[in-house]
Amino acid sequence: MRNAKKISERDFELLLSFLNEKNEGTVSLVKNQIRHALKIQPDFRNAIHKLSDPVIRTHAEMVVEESWFEEVQPAFRQLLRQGKHLDLEKGATLLATIAYPDLKISHVSARLNKMTEDLNRLLLKEYPLPIKPIQVLGQYLFRVQGFHGNEKNYYDPDNSFINKVLERKTGIPISLSLVYLLLAARLKLIAHGVGLPGHFIVGVRLPRGVVHIDPFNQGKILRKKDCEVLVKRMGFLFKEEHLDPVLPRQLLARMILNLINVYTEQGAVARAHWLTALFHLVQE
Repeated sequence: MRNAKKISERDFELLLSFLNEKNEGTVSLVKNQIRHALKIQPDFRNAIHKLSDPVIRTHAEMVVEESWFEEVQPAFRQLLRQGKHLDLEKGATLLATIAYPDLKISHVSARLNKMTEDLNRLLLKEYPLPIKPIQVLGQYLFRVQGFHGNEKNYYDPDNSFINKVLERKTGIPISLSLVYLLLAARLKLIAHGVGLPGHFIVGVRLPRGVVHIDPFNQGKILRKKDCEVLVKRMGFLFKEEHLDPVLPRQLLARMILNLINVYTEQGAVARAHWLTALFHLVQE
């Protein structure tokens, strides 16, 4: 078997064909060479997606996703040791590397920090009432920046990746809620996720109680009755505990589960498989 350094795409495709071998030793060697080749020439991932043989393509994709899981697993374990104070920003960024392997936490943080600078400038112009940061955040995020729910292409995986949500300014309820939470934390607001059945929202604690906000619907303020209607519309019976705060670990698990469902529906077997392994890790 040729060394994986500086091989041509044709040679890489030949290497992939050996994944169908019955000899486990040969397959193990080929997997290692594929991993090595992809580290040197990441563009070879395109060759995998173009494979005409669905069996070999699935085997190759499994190697790629397994490599991803092996790389992020230690970082996720370290993250989970943070308990209730789990760094959601880092967790969401690590999750997004399954589709964007070159993504760094600094890329996400820089975008959010710039938005926070804008928000702080706007807040300096406002009278410091407890409700003002919520009003300014909602106005900035949904009116000025134009963040909105992606109703046209709800099941696009990019709706769940923090980097793409920030770039495209669209997402699903949980990812838009995540952006809201990360900005709220920078503004020193006491905010938490709320996992309504079928819909994710945000709760912000104020001196007079919790205000519920729906980031998917332009930051609409929700009364308790509105939340009940939302839950019933999803086909569930409303319970008081539906409004309980969601821990960061639970939010991350729900994001992973959403992606598992999306990739399973799309037939992306390998990606769904290793995301399931990550889901079990987060659930431990």
